[in-house]
Amino acid sequence: MSVENIQKQAEVQAIIDQLELKILKHVQQTIFKEREDLMQELKMVIVEKAYKMLDEEPPGFFEFIEREIFKKEVII
Repeated sequence: MSVENIQKQAEVQAIIDQLELKILKHVQQTIFKEREDLMQELKMVIVEKAYKMLDEEPPGFFEFIEREIFKKEVII
């Protein structure tokens, strides 16, 4: 396992740890039998999205400006 993968795993785990209380709070609104499954599914989605975000390259300055201008043109 590469250093980069270990670093990504640590970052994803940190994200899950930060969201743990929110997950627990919102899972309390479901029936008891479904809570564990819901928690696992939420964590899976968080992991998938976090890895996707960590793999993306941030846009460069000009690319960002072009996107912002294009957004404004589409809205108008």
